[in-house]
Amino acid sequence: MLDLLRTALEFAAPRCDQVELYGERGTVLSIELERDAVKTGRYVKSSGIGVRVVIAYKIGFAHTTAVEPSALEDCVIHAIKHARVSEYDEHFRSLPSLQTGALTRGYCRPEKTCDRTIIELLSTESGSEAAMSHCKEMLAGMSAYELKQGIECEPTEGSFAAGHDEIFIMNSEGVEIQDSGTYVSAGMSVVARDGLGEETSGYESKVSRLLNEVDFGVIGTEAVRLAAESLGGKTIQTKKLPVVFSPHAVQSIFAYTLIPQLSAELVQRKQSPYHGRKGETIASEILSIADDGTMPLGVNTRKMDGEGVPTQVTTLVANGVLTNFFYDTYTGAKDQVESTGNALRGFSSLPVPGPTNFILKAAEGDATVRRDELLGDATEGLFVHDVIGAHTASRASGDFSVVAQNAVAVTQGASFPVKHAMIAGNSQELLKHVELLGDDTQQIYTVVSPSLLISAVQVIG
Repeated sequence: MLDLLRTALEFAAPRCDQVELYGERGTVLSIELERDAVKTGRYVKSSGIGVRVVIAYKIGFAHTTAVEPSALEDCVIHAIKHARVSEYDEHFRSLPSLQTGALTRGYCRPEKTCDRTIIELLSTESGSEAAMSHCKEMLAGMSAYELKQGIECEPTEGSFAAGHDEIFIMNSEGVEIQDSGTYVSAGMSVVARDGLGEETSGYESKVSRLLNEVDFGVIGTEAVRLAAESLGGKTIQTKKLPVVFSPHAVQSIFAYTLIPQLSAELVQRKQSPYHGRKGETIASEILSIADDGTMPLGVNTRKMDGEGVPTQVTTLVANGVLTNFFYDTYTGAKDQVESTGNALRGFSSLPVPGPTNFILKAAEGDATVRRDELLGDATEGLFVHDVIGAHTASRASGDFSVVAQNAVAVTQGASFPVKHAMIAGNSQELLKHVELLGDDTQQIYTVVSPSLLISAVQVIG
């Protein structure tokens, strides 16, 4: 694809001030489970190119899925036409350049982000059979869990997907870079029933860059455990309690609140509660937060971002103090800082700042304990595996009201499953009241986090 982009760059360069071409190509194999039946796999191959041009500080953009010279020339012409009728942008400075700014730091070599086993699985006729065998491993893991007498469990749905993608970026300022990576994801939902007609559900999933990092049997077993152990749930009183949020729950809440609030784009629009607060304490002093686009095995690790800027480790919160935001080249220019290598995009869209691998970690060593010790000194509290409804949270304020899923209450050392409980609060307040972190760090999609103990959260029974 690089040769095609070079030809398009030569065509576009005399017709505009600056030009950028972003190409991607990918293959995905997916399998769906319906109850305990494995359906046939589906292959999807896709490719596309996006063109961004600059004429007198006016931006034009167009994209195409027809990856061939004449169609790409047409795409360039459409982008130029778009630029000519666009408004002058006083904040735009330049596309990324090899000679200045963030690109001078050079590119890292990502570790454990491309798996030859996955590439071979996608390129052979037996790939579907191998994928279906992994689905059967999840079903076998589900069956291996020893249920208590009178309890039944069955799968409702499940999935397996493996993919390989390649990204190519080139611009008129000397940037020419490409990267590739693989991923595998799998998940299973189950329903448990007892003799009294009660039903509860459980869901477990895993995403990784390497196939051998995923234990498919454990996914099935854990989904059953969550569902079965949630049977016999009791209601609890409405009150403020210490609450432990598992990595799943942390991801669910912060994906819709904290993460977008740390985007420089929202901060500059004054749509984030952290506007004008850089240098202030916004979280517990035992907590630090970083974004690491270079993390080995990271689900979103790349050598470069969507503009060709090298990825890096960016400290966002240090010992509770807000230190930085996610920047791409455009938002960085507005604040007169360099891009942090956080431009996110696909071929059909312009880049926006966002996270790669968003890491929550203890700023101090003694702030981490074993997960089962997080509520050790509390007379009562709540463990929450995940939440439902986080997408309704307010991105601007951080307010949320969610349903606790697979929750367990602890009272005077005894524990029992909880039903019909809701949790209401504010993401900013959660950060301020982090008391301890667990030793169970996981990457759930973008978020890399252990379980977090929050000292006081409103629980509604």
